[in-house]
Amino acid sequence: MKKKKAFSVYKSDNRKCLFPEQFELWERSDWNDDLPPFFKRLNNIEDDRSFVILATSVLEYQIDRFLKAFIPNHQILINDKTNLFTKINLIRAFNLIPEHFPDMLDNIRKIRNDFAHNLKIDSFNDANESEKLPGHIEEMRRLWDKFQNDMCYWQNDKPLRLMFKDIWRVCVEGLRVFESNVRLFRQETEKKEFINHLNKLSMELKDIRESAERESVLKMYMPWRK
Repeated sequence: MKKKKAFSVYKSDNRKCLFPEQFELWERSDWNDDLPPFFKRLNNIEDDRSFVILATSVLEYQIDRFLKAFIPNHQILINDKTNLFTKINLIRAFNLIPEHFPDMLDNIRKIRNDFAHNLKIDSFNDANESEKLPGHIEEMRRLWDKFQNDMCYWQNDKPLRLMFKDIWRVCVEGLRVFESNVRLFRQETEKKEFINHLNKLSMELKDIRESAERESVLKMYMPWRK
């Protein structure tokens, strides 16, 4: 029997993004400064609707942190008028982190919308009361199955809220750690030395281009020349 390939949610399988995996933790983590109270509140919630809505609000807080760490004048794009869909698309467009993160973020957003805008849904067990929620749950299952090695809450026959919590947790943790990558990237690329290096490189590339163009002209008019 063919062994199922193991995927890590914290790495890009195709390595086509800027940060295919996380750097070493070069700065002190501030995870314990702000997130534990949110986890405590979530653990005390009994109904799925309240849990999903609050969890997504916490995730949006982390998305804001991530984007603000990357975008210099972030207030132009990240403000009270920016909806969650746009913020997720910004993460997708910049292509900074593994490609499945925007997919997971969007899955959470869609499930949040199902609960927030359909008064018939109070629990994941009410999925059949919604036209869209069953499909969003199926996508959540697919993501959970793919990255199950990094999941810790849900098991067979457990409430689907725990599967949602698994996807939510890896998104919050992943964005927080990749946020450190982004800060180091900006720290180094905004240094004067880096800009001077690019300027020097541009001059070297200009010389190479001009040399190639001269050689091309000489070959055209003096084909016998080697």
